[in-house]
Parts: sequence; structure tokens; C-alpha cells
Amino acid sequence: MLKKMLDNDSESLKKLNFSQNLALIGYFSLFIILMINIVWLIPSRHFPTALVLIVIVGPLFFPMRGLLNNKTYTYQWASFLSLAYFAHGISEVSAYPDIWYAGIFETLAAMLMYTGCVMYARVFKKEFKKKIKLEAEQTAESEKK
Repeated sequence: MLKKMLDNDSESLKKLNFSQNLALIGYFSLFIILMINIVWLIPSRHFPTALVLIVIVGPLFFPMRGLLNNKTYTYQWASFLSLAYFAHGISEVSAYPDIWYAGIFETLAAMLMYTGCVMYARVFKKEFKKKIKLEAEQTAESEKK
């Protein structure tokens, strides 16, 4: 739907593609970083690794389909999900000073995902408002005739 709206506006399409790529790079890097942290760098001593993976990495599976299929609503709420991983990364930095870089990478990936998701939602909102305004003008003109 959005690609049809943006056929004439290549600048907005470039912004949309850039923000989508930024969000997906952040999303998949966050996914990989969490897997490496949980399985290899910081394995849990109190809980089974599978349980920790389900609890921490599991929520990342919910927005995957919507992010890959360019669903604007998914980008909007996935930005909020990334904030939880941002906080988790900051807590990892303070909890494990020996391997602080693991938390820094997680925080950076969450920031990439957040920035991409917010940019995508903003570009979509701007273009959608333009489309609504254009349709309203066309309707008003056709009613005058």
C-alpha cells in the first residue's frame, strides 16, 4: 500500500527503505547478540539455558513477521519493545563488568532498532497525511463540478 503511495516521491521512498533497513539490521543484530550472550558469554547458573532463551529472546519473535512485511503498526509497537532490550543491555553492562562489551553491543542494537522503527513510522505518517489531504482536495474539486 505504501509503495503505491510513494511512486511519485522517490525521496520519501528512500527514507522509508533506509529506516526499514536500519530497523531490520538492529532487530537481527539484537537477536544474534542475545543468543551469543545467553548461550556463550553469560550462561545462567540458576536456570536452564532454554528457559532463559525463551524468556529473553522469545518476545523478539512477535514482531518478526510484521517487520519483514512492512506493517506500520508493527514498527510502532516494536519500537517500544526495543526499549526493554535497551534497558536490559544497560543492566548487563553494570552487572557483568568483565564482559561489558556484550551489554554495549546489545544496547547499540536496541538503539538501531528503535531509531529505524521510529523513522519508519514517522515517514509513513507524513506520507499518509499527504495522501489524505490530496484525496480531500480531489473530493472537494469533484463536488464543485
